[in-house]
Amino acid sequence: QEMGDHKKKKEKKHSRSSDSSSDSDNGSSFDKRLLEERKKSKKDKKAEKQRMKDEETPEEKRARRLAKKLRKEQGRQEARSSLPENLEYTNTNNPFNDMNLTQSFVWGKKLEKEGKGSLSQKDIERENRDRIKKNMREMEELKRGREARLAAREDMEVMQRDQDMRSHSEWAKKDVEFQLEQAKVRSRLRIEQNRAKPIDLLARYINFGDDEAEKKEDDEFEVEEPTLYLKGLSENDYEDLIEDIKVYISVTGARHIRWWKDMSVIVKDELNKYRESRSDRASVHSAVSKDVGNIFKGKNMSELETLEAQMKKKMEGGGAGTDTSYWSTLLEHLTIHMARKSIKEEHDLKMKEKLKRIREEQMKEMGGEEEKKREEIKKEEMKKEEKKKEERKEKIMMGGRPKKGASKIEWLESEEIDEGERETRWRELGEEETERITIQLYERGSYEPTYGRENDTMPGIDIVDEEKDEKDLLEQRMKKRKTPAGVNAGPSDADAAMKSMAMKGLEEGESVFSGEIQLEGCKELWTDKYRPRKPRYLNRVQTGFDWNKYNQTHYDQDNPPPKIVQGYKFNVFYSDLLDMTKAPTFRVVPCEDPEFAEIHFKAGPPYEDIAFKIVHREWDVNQKFGYKCQFQNGVFQLWFQFKRYRYRR
Repeated sequence: QEMGDHKKKKEKKHSRSSDSSSDSDNGSSFDKRLLEERKKSKKDKKAEKQRMKDEETPEEKRARRLAKKLRKEQGRQEARSSLPENLEYTNTNNPFNDMNLTQSFVWGKKLEKEGKGSLSQKDIERENRDRIKKNMREMEELKRGREARLAAREDMEVMQRDQDMRSHSEWAKKDVEFQLEQAKVRSRLRIEQNRAKPIDLLARYINFGDDEAEKKEDDEFEVEEPTLYLKGLSENDYEDLIEDIKVYISVTGARHIRWWKDMSVIVKDELNKYRESRSDRASVHSAVSKDVGNIFKGKNMSELETLEAQMKKKMEGGGAGTDTSYWSTLLEHLTIHMARKSIKEEHDLKMKEKLKRIREEQMKEMGGEEEKKREEIKKEEMKKEEKKKEERKEKIMMGGRPKKGASKIEWLESEEIDEGERETRWRELGEEETERITIQLYERGSYEPTYGRENDTMPGIDIVDEEKDEKDLLEQRMKKRKTPAGVNAGPSDADAAMKSMAMKGLEEGESVFSGEIQLEGCKELWTDKYRPRKPRYLNRVQTGFDWNKYNQTHYDQDNPPPKIVQGYKFNVFYSDLLDMTKAPTFRVVPCEDPEFAEIHFKAGPPYEDIAFKIVHREWDVNQKFGYKCQFQNGVFQLWFQFKRYRYRR
């Protein structure tokens, strides 16, 4: 059995060796075929190259040999060059104009000192090449680090700008609110001084009832239809009003924006009508305009909006027979009609609100008066009860005997006699007896008037409080006394001339200034002859930006610094001054606040002193910088600017 196993192992080894030999034979035959293929392709390429050489011209042969020579030379130079491969500098193309740039520089003394004098040229070139590659890697790392720092800095700047925008958003909102409040103040001042613009009246109208603090002022003016404010204006007034409406929309934002847009449409329509009336021509005939008006008459806003959408659809999808000019003119008239109707509806709402407010005020007043009358009736009843108690006490103390003259009173005031008989009996009494009986009747309360309600009065009779009526009458008398003669008659020609002279040259950055303060009253010697009065004035305050070093660092033209007061222009009118030879004077008085001061103007009769509160800074009295102090044609002018300090090293 062991012999059999040994034979089997031998057979297996023999078969395995025969398999490996067959595989080796197959591999060698494949290598032979591959080698033969390579030789054949190489031979074919060589034959093709030889064929091309035989067929080329002498010029092509010369160009081929020159290109081959240049390639060899370039290869040799690259092999000898100490520059890395990523640098594309050559001896002829480099920013240093070095004709030997690619050759390695050998510093023999330095190499000997470093103990590298025995190095071959190839080793030196290899070291130089490695050193340059290392420097290039470091330079790339520095470049990437610099770019990363720049990107991080830009990200930080963007984040800082976003944070500043978020923090300044509240400031911007407050600035818009401040500008709106200043516009309201300017409008209120123009209305109070009877020089209101149409935009002031329109703004007061549309803001009616919006602010709680202005409700009292809102109740003092009549709610008129806003289109009445557009009557009697000139062409320049219409154009200025259109621009003012645009500015007001930009300041107020989306508040009443629909109303302002409708009003702008109406103003433009009025301007076109004014121009047509001046040029004696009309864009649409009167008969056609009347027909157009009849088309829109009697329709509400929803129907007009539907009609507008149909017209626009008609114009957009119009065919060959569509009259575009007709439909555009009709659409323009429809827009104007819708604007006027919207303004009319808004006016109706304002009127209802006004009436509602008046009713509420009347109800409050009536409720207060009724409460007061109920208290008075209660007091009167208490007085009557006290009198009755006192009479009963007196009767008890007198033993129940009637007072002297009691029979006469009963005889005179008997209900059985008529008025004629009673009058005859009163005439028969003597003077002393009449006085005594009258006093007794008064003490009993017989002549006390009975309580009467407001509804029992005759139509046309207004019931007013006695104290309030006396107080109003006293205020009217005091106002009349303080008002000098001729003030209510309107400005005279001299005043108009002086005002026009003072209004000349209104520069950029200047605005009207009226910061007048009240002075303590003093009685002058000339009060008996002339009534004292305050002079008229037209002042300006000049504001601007102070571009000092700090503001230049922290602000720019897009984000300017806060405005500061740079100067004032005072124009005080003394047209009725008695002594024109003495010019008015002024003096500056410090205030409790060191940042402000009071400037007092003093003239002669019939004018009182007047004072204004200004910024307390040093004046620049040089005429080159606009200083003026003169009294001419009844106008006292004081113009000055503050000194500007500049830091110098």
